[in-house]
Amino acid sequence: MSFLKRFQTSLESLHEPSAYKNHDTKKYVVAYSGGVDSLVLLHCFKKINATARAAHVHHGLQAVADDWVTHCQQTCKQLNIPLDILYVDAKQKSGESPEESARNARYQALQNNLTEDEYLVTAQHLNDQAETLLLQLFRSAGSAGLSAMPASKKIGEHVHLRPLLSFSRNEIECFAKENNLQWVEDPSNNDVSFDRNFLRKNIFPQLKKRWPEVTTQLSNVASLQSNNLDVLEDMAAIDLASAITTQKNQLSICVFEVMSMLSIERLQQLSSPRLLNLLRYWLITTLNKKPTRNLLEEIEKSLINSQADANPDIVFFGYAFRKFQGKLYLLKINNVPTTESSQEWNPISLLKLPDLNLQLKAVMTVGEGLNKKLLDESLIVSFRKGGEKFHPAGRRHSQSLKKLLQEASVPPWERDVVPLVYFGDELIAVTGLWVSREFSMGEGESGWVVEIEKL
Repeated sequence: MSFLKRFQTSLESLHEPSAYKNHDTKKYVVAYSGGVDSLVLLHCFKKINATARAAHVHHGLQAVADDWVTHCQQTCKQLNIPLDILYVDAKQKSGESPEESARNARYQALQNNLTEDEYLVTAQHLNDQAETLLLQLFRSAGSAGLSAMPASKKIGEHVHLRPLLSFSRNEIECFAKENNLQWVEDPSNNDVSFDRNFLRKNIFPQLKKRWPEVTTQLSNVASLQSNNLDVLEDMAAIDLASAITTQKNQLSICVFEVMSMLSIERLQQLSSPRLLNLLRYWLITTLNKKPTRNLLEEIEKSLINSQADANPDIVFFGYAFRKFQGKLYLLKINNVPTTESSQEWNPISLLKLPDLNLQLKAVMTVGEGLNKKLLDESLIVSFRKGGEKFHPAGRRHSQSLKKLLQEASVPPWERDVVPLVYFGDELIAVTGLWVSREFSMGEGESGWVVEIEKL
């Protein structure tokens, strides 16, 4: 079978019709670096008359980066293929290797460039797959890492295709030479301080002397691991469905967004490997972020299989894990609100609490709520400091605010950010929960309540 026929067969096998509304017209965006692999990929799309355009990412990391742009523009002009130049900041970020920072910036730019119903197509091949498998092996990766690069993968609302994964580097270079294609060489590909280049230059030549089919064999291992991963994810989906639960507390609006909750009792029934598999799947499907094994084991040890009152602070990017009333919470905590200051409030107007992303307003009621006379007073909105007593309307006795919040199943992390409304030194309302018995209205009388809204 010819190279082009193999390519077309590979491409057609990767399509996911359910991914897009328009199944008839396939539209592709080819990530074109100017190198031989992506040039051959682009040339193949031209040869099979597919609807394709190119996108070149300018990382700004090489002195010749502008020359590459010129080369890509000339090539695409010759092929009559539209080209977008995407400029990114690919400088190394904290906690990432230089390669990882550049790769993340590149894929984010490419994904942002996609329009509706377009496939992103990249030129990774058989040798890249074998290198990726070894790199993941040296990082102690599990099935997800050892499955290396999938030939087809969902990215947000789009699909990422790698139709050259079954082609070797040698086959691609031979095709390029046979078709007199001109490409650029990235000088950084010779820098063996990069792990992938070290494998490519120093390790694989030795492996091939001993095992000539090593790249194909390693790629087959990745494929088998991918099948294993599919089974693990199917199992995780079943476990997640039985463990997922809902929030039950009396607060109408919470400051910290609850992304998801799991039943700790259900989690404790799973074996450790099955539990870690579920947690990994949960975080990837909920946050689209891959957790480390250390994080998963810390959640298992410190939150799931720990004493009931143990509640350590475990943070993952802008999210936190908490335990409360038999549930494992995943919370969004991008900004920790400041609640030390108090604010004056005239209830006839809105009160914005930007640190909490909330606003308060007075809503008229009948037979409940606060005395209407308080609408003309200057009130104070503050937060818990500890030791507050409160007598809610409808109750016989006052209690500590802490106990009342516990009885209402308000999670500990929300208790300190519930706005408290004072008239002088008197606590008259706990926003979203209760009004004071002393300042409340009787049956049939007009009153008002403090309503809380998101900004």
